[in-house]
Amino acid sequence: MDATFVGHPLAELSSASLPKQAIERSAYAAQHHLDPEKHWITLMPGSRVKEVHMNLPAILESASQFGRAYEFLLPVAPTLDRNWIAELIGNRSPIHLVPESLPALYHSRAGIIASGTATVEAAMMSLPFVMVYRVSPLTYWLGKPRVKVAHFAMVNLIAGEEIVPELVQHDFTPAKVVAELNQILPDGPARDKMLEGLANVKARLRGPENGNPRLHSIERNPSERAAQAILLFLKAR
Repeated sequence: MDATFVGHPLAELSSASLPKQAIERSAYAAQHHLDPEKHWITLMPGSRVKEVHMNLPAILESASQFGRAYEFLLPVAPTLDRNWIAELIGNRSPIHLVPESLPALYHSRAGIIASGTATVEAAMMSLPFVMVYRVSPLTYWLGKPRVKVAHFAMVNLIAGEEIVPELVQHDFTPAKVVAELNQILPDGPARDKMLEGLANVKARLRGPENGNPRLHSIERNPSERAAQAILLFLKAR
């Protein structure tokens, strides 16, 4: 069938999407009792209870290996109980629970992100990260032979190549997470290459430059382009 890609709504995410009080780093640090002089790392174990059970322990162990050199932000998804997450974290420090993901991603130096939409949000905030994911051994055993895609991370699927490292199932170990993070935390070729790849993903999500000129002739968000495409279709009938 004839189809038109009008762009993805997440491509519109930027610092302009954030509340004004979340833009200023010092104000954000004061609000969440963070040290503004340290780099922050965002931890996102997933938005479902089972995902958190499978992913969070190894993520926390990875964070603990950095000691107090960094502070860690853990946005609590609205689908999860904040008190339950706090119990899972226990007295581990310095991990700070925050209510929203986008400001955390925007202000962080890097992230440990579970596979899913959060990886695209991180890309839109230009945040280098490591993708992690784990399922039950039975689920992995049954599902692995049926998976026909080359990548798991959404940003890698969109790019058609590996932009961010993927640590899945047995490869998802604290040692490997730390090793990958240490590649992208400092300024240098590895970090620059990932940032360039994430920028290309964002460009792809905005829609092709050579698309319908009547849709791309002026700056529109994806929902406006979708509406315009429908109107053009109806007028042509």
